Amino acid sequence: MASFSNVLGIRGRVGNVVFCKLNGKSYMRTVPVKNDSNTPKQQEVRSRFRVTVRFYQKIKDTPLKRILDLSADGICSSGYVLFMKKNLKAFRANGKIGDFSQLHFAAGKRQQAYNLMGTRDDQGMVTLCWENGAGLYPHEEEDRLNVVVLRSNRSFSPELLEGLEVVREAEKAIFPLTCKKGVKLHLYCFFVSSDGKRFSNSQYVKL
Repeated sequence: MASFSNVLGIRGRVGNVVFCKLNGKSYMRTVPVKNDSNTPKQQEVRSRFRVTVRFYQKIKDTPLKRILDLSADGICSSGYVLFMKKNLKAFRANGKIGDFSQLHFAAGKRQQAYNLMGTRDDQGMVTLCWENGAGLYPHEEEDRLNVVVLRSNRSFSPELLEGLEVVREAEKAIFPLTCKKGVKLHLYCFFVSSDGKRFSNSQYVKL
């Protein structure tokens, strides 16, 4: 508590400062600011953050880490920061994915597909169709399709499909995807340049 010359005769509290008089002298002291860092809303944010980190731990030892790191170039300091920035709102505080469509596994300036659609037949064959549009640059026609798969019964185990040799120019991809009956498939599709360093933003398809 500090003493001062109270020429204005102020008493009481102003903000977090209390003015008082003791033995003819004026004093002022600060009141501790209430710490609201543990409100229900802030607890929820911290829980969602932990859930998002837990998901990232599942992909940091897979090829998806390199894709995220390259996607972050010029945007964020690392693939981890990019992943947290783009995906935090997709997760719930209860440890689950709240909205699969809000997840992203790649980002960049390569052209996205137009009218991307997908189907899966009774034999487990997936067909993806898209349009390129007139604005596609010639050097983007040979961009390769990449697909990340999440199964609803293993939603924290993303899988980057291997063996897809489909280029953007084809406007169609057909490949098998096995899963148990009743399991939903969440696909995240993006294109990568021929040097493997530049990407389009991932696009979501639910089957």
